[in-house]
Amino acid sequence: MKEIIVDSNVFIASLIKNDKFHQKSLSIIERMENGELNFHVSMITPIEICCAIARRVGKKEAKESKEIIQNWVKEKKINIYELNEKRMLKAQNHGLNFKLKGMDAIIIQLAFELNFPLATFDNEIIERTKEIQFFESA
Repeated sequence: MKEIIVDSNVFIASLIKNDKFHQKSLSIIERMENGELNFHVSMITPIEICCAIARRVGKKEAKESKEIIQNWVKEKKINIYELNEKRMLKAQNHGLNFKLKGMDAIIIQLAFELNFPLATFDNEIIERTKEIQFFESA
């Protein structure tokens, strides 16, 4: 099983049919559901997912996405990491060094800490953080 960090945009794209990354994200999600991939996320990721789905699609779909994520966590397909003080300080430094948005800095911090490749569709992260590995879906 391959371990990867997963940005919220991968989950969001998989849940929104007209998202330009929908098919690519579905293949990543399917690999997780098949036991090929194990996901690692920050505790902010489920919040980002639900809020983005509520804004872009609707409240009903956001509640469904919340349940889906909770089930994956219960099934141990997704590992969630707390944002403690140590991680916060490192994320701040990464945000400053790479000129990232706050939430992106938190995901980058986790990629550095765990040394797992990051699955993301965020070009800003990809272009600014060459020091981490990125997950390439087959």
